Amino acid sequence: MRLVFCAEVLEVFEELPERSKRKAADVLDLLIRFPRMFAVRRKGILRGYRCFEVDQSLFYYEISSREIRLVAILPGMMNRA
Repeated sequence: MRLVFCAEVLEVFEELPERSKRKAADVLDLLIRFPRMFAVRRKGILRGYRCFEVDQSLFYYEISSREIRLVAILPGMMNRA
């Protein structure tokens, strides 16, 4: 499995505090080994995507046969989409 960031997501990731980046990197390392460890969202705009939280930011991703694609990062205290 390889990890792919969408261009806009990479910009948001770079703006996160260093501590959040490190925590997210730890989770992303785990995702490469266990891509289905988070549940699939069943409601809302991002239905069908998987989600995890790091320091109150929500990271949404999808899985294909060869890659994990990080599609959105919702920073701050925003409610789940």
